[in-house]
Amino acid sequence: MRSCNLSSKLKALSADMSKPPFRFSGVRKMTEARNVVQALGGEWKGNTGLAPCPICQSEGRRDQRGLSVKDSGGRTLLTCHKSGCPAPDIFTELRGRGIVQGNGHSIQRSPADIQREKAERRKKRERTWAYCYDLFSHAVPITGTLAEVYLEGRGIKAQWHKMRHTLRYHPALPHTGTKQKLPAMIARLRGPDGRATGLHRTYLKPDGSGKADLPGGAKLMLGSCGGSAVRFGPDRPVIALAEGIETALSIGVASRLTVWATLSTSGMKGLILPPPPVAEVVVIAADHDSAGLLAAEETALRLEAEGRAVSIITPQAEGMDFNDVLRGGAHG
Repeated sequence: MRSCNLSSKLKALSADMSKPPFRFSGVRKMTEARNVVQALGGEWKGNTGLAPCPICQSEGRRDQRGLSVKDSGGRTLLTCHKSGCPAPDIFTELRGRGIVQGNGHSIQRSPADIQREKAERRKKRERTWAYCYDLFSHAVPITGTLAEVYLEGRGIKAQWHKMRHTLRYHPALPHTGTKQKLPAMIARLRGPDGRATGLHRTYLKPDGSGKADLPGGAKLMLGSCGGSAVRFGPDRPVIALAEGIETALSIGVASRLTVWATLSTSGMKGLILPPPPVAEVVVIAADHDSAGLLAAEETALRLEAEGRAVSIITPQAEGMDFNDVLRGGAHG
């Protein structure tokens, strides 16, 4: 008898759910294109979205919207409007970050075309790596340079000669967008195997008083940097993670921990750590904003699933990072 009553109730509930407010218009599936935009911290409207290009806008700032993403009948179409980054290279970067699998829903190509494109991408990577090596080898340790002036202006003082293999100064670094040669602080990124994967460039004002005012921002990436980070300090069982270089250095000054700068929220979420005993314990120093906290939570869950012990620290005041804390609550 109880079974009959239950059956009657389920039928009645089913009938009720066909009426407002229970009426369904169909389940909306999260498309690959929309997932890409969401993962990059962009904005999605209708069947298109705008997001930071993961190659030329790898900082992932909210004001960066160089990449348009469109869902075209289940295919993901990518167009970089900032630097014209090729769609295959963008897909490669997205795969490296674990955002998409395979080749995405790109146009079908012949095996010969695929092999030719692979060879072209390999040659491009080799040229980029050679260029990165040349730039870094012609840069100098930052002691006594505008990079030191810039960092000290952010309240950061350290034994810079110990970081000469990671952080350097270039007095006349080419800037692609403006065709100028400008002073810049450059940092070397390394992948999970410890090999160099690219450079992060921070272009500076002529007096080192701050970042240069440039179209698209003063911070740019160069290389295949998916899963990589700027490593300050030796590999240790306990490390800290932070977004920006300035924030990472601030944590290092205050704690003497090994700190890795992931350079953006998407970089943090896509970071690949070496296997233990390196980074058995991870402290995530999150920026106190919605994007920073979300990236920290997602990263913590992923790293805990790898068997690592993870904790999250954040400044008390909303909108601050740990460089603000080091400077006594200053912003900017």
